[in-house]
Amino acid sequence: MTKNKMIAFYQYVLLTLVVALTFVFVGGSDAQKVFVRTGFEEFPTGNPPKDWEAVGGDFEVSGDTVKTDKKALAILNGADGDGLGIPIETEDPIISVELFVYIEGGGRCFNLKVATADGFGENNGCTYINWDAGIVRLYDGGAWQPIGDFETDTWKYVRIIADVSKSEFDFYVGDDRDDALGAKPEKGLAFRNAALGPVAKWVAFYTWGITVPGYVDDLLVYEGEDALDLAVDPSGKLTTFWGRIKTP
Repeated sequence: MTKNKMIAFYQYVLLTLVVALTFVFVGGSDAQKVFVRTGFEEFPTGNPPKDWEAVGGDFEVSGDTVKTDKKALAILNGADGDGLGIPIETEDPIISVELFVYIEGGGRCFNLKVATADGFGENNGCTYINWDAGIVRLYDGGAWQPIGDFETDTWKYVRIIADVSKSEFDFYVGDDRDDALGAKPEKGLAFRNAALGPVAKWVAFYTWGITVPGYVDDLLVYEGEDALDLAVDPSGKLTTFWGRIKTP
């Protein structure tokens, strides 16, 4: 092998190695995108989280009722149609939402939507979940349908997998993340009505007839139906837009 061919060979090997390492540390095109990964510790109390879109309502980061660490999101009150929206941009038709939820007993609490409309206040083409006096239910476009019992005045972990291509979602609940991931889900639950586009554009907390407060902690929103491995370094394969997950 001539000297020039030897140099060309080593350059090729070096280039191949660089490309391989870039794929390992940055991630391939199939990497799960993470839109929210927060325990709300990075936000000041008394206001909605920065960079989320709030319309009316009493939404604030609070230290009053908390699952882990020192802060959580409080959804205290609001007029019909008030909301707090988290914008997302994705090409994946499946969005997963995980969160600790605390619902005070005795009345109707907030709604949770994975929405496909341009604005999160639009109620068509979305999941439409509500907690009301010990149950969790969905609105299928014609009537409220029970999903199951939901214990109040305690923290429960919820996982929702919304498939926009099918206008359906799955609902998991447990005492913590491991419990919820291993729970038998309610599957194939209907959106309020058919999705308005191929992908979700918002995850939103929404008020309509709310009479009791609710609280959210350790919120996680990401692409795909495979449960996110929280041990993965977000500076590598994951793309994190807001916050961080809290450690108890």
